[in-house]
Amino acid sequence: MIFEKPEIFYKEFPYKYWLYKAEMLYKMIGDDKKAFHDKDGNLEALGGNEKEFHLMLKYELHFTYYHQAEALFELIFALEKVISESKYVWLEMSNFKPGDMKRFAKKVSRLAEGSNELKAKKISLTDGSEISFYEWLIFDVFVPEIEIDKDRIDLSTEKVNDIIKFTAKDLSEKNEYNAFKHGMRVLHLFSNFSIKDQERNKFAVNFDLTNSFTHIIFPKGDEEKGIKKGDVQAVTKGYNPKQDLLKIKLITFLMGAIIEIRKNRFFGKGKVVEFLEYDISKKLYDLRSKTDHITFTLHTESRKDDK
Repeated sequence: MIFEKPEIFYKEFPYKYWLYKAEMLYKMIGDDKKAFHDKDGNLEALGGNEKEFHLMLKYELHFTYYHQAEALFELIFALEKVISESKYVWLEMSNFKPGDMKRFAKKVSRLAEGSNELKAKKISLTDGSEISFYEWLIFDVFVPEIEIDKDRIDLSTEKVNDIIKFTAKDLSEKNEYNAFKHGMRVLHLFSNFSIKDQERNKFAVNFDLTNSFTHIIFPKGDEEKGIKKGDVQAVTKGYNPKQDLLKIKLITFLMGAIIEIRKNRFFGKGKVVEFLEYDISKKLYDLRSKTDHITFTLHTESRKDDK
């Protein structure tokens, strides 16, 4: 089947997987914590509790987004390689070669830094004309009977670019994701953080860190920032489950556009996905965590003194 009908990928690829998982987790996060007790009492027997269970759900939702973000770029980059032979995308996505992961990470980082290499890329058609890569990505010009007006094309490619930009930015800063998936090195250390006005003996600033985790990084030396080689940083990052769910919905929408149009071409059962006028950046900003990063630096000298 893989060689005789490789386009089966578009018919069977579960691109809504992350959305279903996220919706389930988000609902459980909002449920009464008493519901976390299992009927056999195993949770309590193993030393678990409702607070830890609830925290696990929020972590899992947050990092489900990162998992989906990886899948999105794997799909897009693979399609970029196969173009007119897009029925072989499953094989391309699965064929890892030495250095591929580094190239993947570098390309995501370039997009995060503002590279237009995908947006500006052109696809040459057999009649000699050209269209943008984003237009090809979501409308697949190899479906000849589909006619789309220019306004709709412009709006759709603009939204594709918005989704790719925020996803690339998040995925390029993947220290937290690596800390999560490689040994669960993300810890919930703080519920709040306050800066105290000692003269007036009151708290001047208070940061809510209920939805946060802390991970450790080893930064490169930077004299301007007072960072020396060998320093260690504890980075506490806030997150918002509502924003995580929205990001997952937006990526699902884009993946749906990519998959469904090709399902239509190969099997006649797909659809053209409608992109709507929607201010993605503003909505994500409104749902941002009020505490982004708090970083504590432990200098090399301090570490030596502790020994």
